[in-house]
Order: sequence, then structure tokens, then C-alpha cells
Amino acid sequence: MFSIDNLSVSYSQQPILKKINLQVSSRDFITIIGENGCGKSTLLRCIAGLHSEFTGSIQLDNKDLGDWSTKALAQKRAFVAQSNQVYFAFLTEDVLGLGRANRAETNQYTTTLICKVAEQVGISHLFGRDVRTLSGGERQRVFIAKALLQLMPDMNDAETQQPFSGKLLLLDEPTSALDFRFQKATMDLMQRFCEQGLAVICVSHDMNLVLPYATKTLLLANGRCLAQGPAIDVITEDNLFKCFGVRPRLIPQDNAIPFVTH
Repeated sequence: MFSIDNLSVSYSQQPILKKINLQVSSRDFITIIGENGCGKSTLLRCIAGLHSEFTGSIQLDNKDLGDWSTKALAQKRAFVAQSNQVYFAFLTEDVLGLGRANRAETNQYTTTLICKVAEQVGISHLFGRDVRTLSGGERQRVFIAKALLQLMPDMNDAETQQPFSGKLLLLDEPTSALDFRFQKATMDLMQRFCEQGLAVICVSHDMNLVLPYATKTLLLANGRCLAQGPAIDVITEDNLFKCFGVRPRLIPQDNAIPFVTH
């Protein structure tokens, strides 16, 4: 569905990412982990098509990312940034409606879809609120819901068994502003959508939260891929020491994914 081949990025001749390779399939939940400044967010922005200054190849459905029209790409992938600022008095439901822009569907269908996703994400009670007055965590959940709405199928395809098949959701620290309850609820929701065909690529510093959900983990260090594969193979004391310069304790868990602590 999605592939990266030898991706490299430099800023002012300073290498940021070096020869990154990644394959993504429907239903994948891929976590990207690494130290501050190692290129995680840059990688995500390249995948989103928001950063075009790179060498190598990025393809979606065997087609170069740059060859996709803006409208077609918007219906195939959605990106939730680490920080989402709003400068105008949009209501919560107005922001969600932006996720269905340029769709050929009735207002009734759009409204029904917005209400459904808002209930799933747990933000229905925020309808009627100016998003500028929301807390950081509330606003983050609104933008996650908007991204999901962006990827949901057209009205004519609403009954498909795998509505998110071939769709890609990119999340940059999606739970950083959320409290404990909504952190897990958000990950559980992403897992349910993956079961409906969605592929998720998630950048996070909270390894203990995201690793149990991951089908694949990418560990970045100094702009390079230090390790890639199942979390149980990637998250080792030696790999984490090479990445962060700190040797952690790994506590075995029933799910075979170790709990990482100091």
C-alpha cells in the first residue's frame, strides 16, 4: 500500500534522515520511536506529502506521492500534527466538517457521520464550543476525529466491510496532551479502525503506551533506522542504549512486550 525507499532529507546541508526504508500495509500499526531531533516528525511530514525536499522514493499504491492530486491524496491519507492551533472562532462541529470538504454527499449524511465519529472519539459534548476555548487535550481529540472523518468513505461506499482499507493515518505525538483515560481510549480506537483496514503510523515518546498496539516498530537514531520489526525484537536494552544513551530496565509482561523504565 505504501513504501519508502532510501529516503534522505537534509536541512542546510545537514543530514536529518539517511536512507530510510519502510513498507506499510493495510491494518498495520507502526510506531516510530527515537530521541528528540532524530527526524521522527520530518519523516512523518514527508510521508504526508508536506515536505518535498528529499531524495529517494515515496509511493502510495505504487504511485509517486508527488503525482497524487491534492484532493485524491486527502482522501487516502490524513495527518494529525503534534500541535494544532486555531486562530478563528470555529465551533467544534465546524472543524469536524472540514474533514468532509469537497465530498459529494448530502448534508444529512455529513451530519450523521460527524455525530458518529464524535461519539466514538468522545467529543460530542464539545459541540457548540469555540475550539479556541478547549484544553490542549480536547483540541487534540477534535483534530483526531477530523482526520478520521477525512478518511471515511463516500456515501456510496458507506456499507463496505473494510471502510478504511487502503487509507493511512499519520499521528505525531497524538496522546501527549491527553489524560490517562483518553490516552488508552485513543489507542484502543485506533486499533479498532485498523481492524477495518486502516494503516496507522504513530510517532510517540510514550513507548509503554503504544508498543502493545504496534505491528511494527521503527527505532530512529541520528536520522538512521537503528532497528525495525516487531517490538519484541526492536525494544532491547542494547538498542535503547544506542538510541538514547541510557541503559533502561525492561520488565517482562504477559503480552511479551517489555515495560521500559529507568
